[in-house]
Amino acid sequence: MADELCPTDENAAMPLPFFIRAPNQFNVDLNVNRDVYVSNACCKEFSKYEWIGKLMGACLRSKESLVLAFPSFVWKKLVGEPVSWLRDYVTVDSAEVKLMENIEAMDEEAFSSYFGEEKTFMCTLCDGSDVPVKPCGADLPLTYKNRPEYVELVKETKMHEFDKQLDAIRLGLLKVIPQAVLDLLTWQELEKKVCGDPNITVEALRKQTIYEDVDSNDVRVSQLWAALTNFTSEDRSRFLRFVTGRRRLPAPIYICPDKGDEIVDSLPESSTCSSTLYLPKYSSAKVAEEKLRYAAYNCIAIDTDTSPWDD
Repeated sequence: MADELCPTDENAAMPLPFFIRAPNQFNVDLNVNRDVYVSNACCKEFSKYEWIGKLMGACLRSKESLVLAFPSFVWKKLVGEPVSWLRDYVTVDSAEVKLMENIEAMDEEAFSSYFGEEKTFMCTLCDGSDVPVKPCGADLPLTYKNRPEYVELVKETKMHEFDKQLDAIRLGLLKVIPQAVLDLLTWQELEKKVCGDPNITVEALRKQTIYEDVDSNDVRVSQLWAALTNFTSEDRSRFLRFVTGRRRLPAPIYICPDKGDEIVDSLPESSTCSSTLYLPKYSSAKVAEEKLRYAAYNCIAIDTDTSPWDD
């Protein structure tokens, strides 16, 4: 479900309407917060948002995880921490934060050269729609003199753009976990408890691994760990999803010999419903790494040959 709510593939279609790609996903100059999503302010299915909140609460109370790629701005609002424009909204739309900074800092000559008389009291929301930041804003020109008012109104509009959706998610959370518990959590703790640990180390994977009908000293197992050691954390996350259907820990991993024990250098198979990896024999550690990486990145549909959302 996580991949339907917040797809990991930046080119994937959005099969569900509840979240949209944050503007930072389209900012090629960024190297952080390039994968984040925010609530869709145009979606008014508040009962569904409440259900998502209940699901997040269930994950918090269990060992299940639901990887929702929210920026810290969203997590902070969910736990009730204060948020600020410069420190927090930048995780949603850094270009807008920079633009407002520039408008405030411009001298009159630079302002006239950059904007002329074209801009009005309108701003663009995360979904790309333009809205007035005050009544009749579409007919009110932005001038050098009134720019401080405009900047403050844009900040106010953007900071509360999807509050109703987040309020519904929080309501669902509080129907599963007590208010007193949520009040004790930082935003980082809530994210980790709902989504799991984003940093997947080889040691953490080893602690989750159980061997069935294969010895931990088997050459196939040694090649597996050698490959995972060479993987990046993102590679290991994709490997984990290939085996378990989850992208973050905790998640148990069962290692079994390949069903066709005599076949060499074939792609590994997995059963996500039982979190089991069927490990073939490989002619070398290099081949093992290539096959495991290919499976991790290309065999992503859970227990199906095609995406369940395809027509």
